[in-house]
Amino acid sequence: MNGGVIRILILKDWRLHRVQVLLSLAAGGVALALLQLRDEAAFLIGSVWLFVSLIVLGSMLPVSNVINERKKQSLAFIMSIPVSAVQYAVSKIISTVGMFLVPWAVSALAATILALSRRDIPNGIIPFILILFGLPLVGFCVVAGAALITDSEGWTIAATIVCNSSYGLIYYFLVRNPAINGTFKSPVPVWSAAVLTILAGEVLAAGLILGITFYLQSRKREFV
Repeated sequence: MNGGVIRILILKDWRLHRVQVLLSLAAGGVALALLQLRDEAAFLIGSVWLFVSLIVLGSMLPVSNVINERKKQSLAFIMSIPVSAVQYAVSKIISTVGMFLVPWAVSALAATILALSRRDIPNGIIPFILILFGLPLVGFCVVAGAALITDSEGWTIAATIVCNSSYGLIYYFLVRNPAINGTFKSPVPVWSAAVLTILAGEVLAAGLILGITFYLQSRKREFV
């Protein structure tokens, strides 16, 4: 496998979508600034805004980096270099996932540090914060997988709608689960069996979706 070709394709994707990534980071920065304020309304707005910035990025990147590539000038660039279906699959997965993981990891780390540094926020909420951050990660993997596997804007939009409409429902059931909400006021993080099971499930789901996506994408004979 020619690593040089893969690197060129990844750098091309990052260059074309750097504005989206920077805007997501900026939106996350504003949300974190609001979370610093000692005001309930600001804290609520900042919390929602922080996750919305990731959800929006996770919805836009697969469409922009995969679906729209087949409609715009970047296809001509790909066809001008010797690239196989496997190389294309590797580059697309690495670039798309990487562009999402940067603001996702920065936001998750910053939110955790904020919870640890604020005396008025019980550290028992940290496991729940990490669970919440796992939701847009899995949702992004579903949308990216739909875009890469189907090459269809319709199926990608359908996957986006299903994922985005499920976050509120999942949050509702999580926050009402005694095994989860029973530790919110703990002075230290409580890594209960329920918490670890959910976190492991999110990691496994994301990994499985990306693995299946790579397998199916790499078996395609044509990718443009």
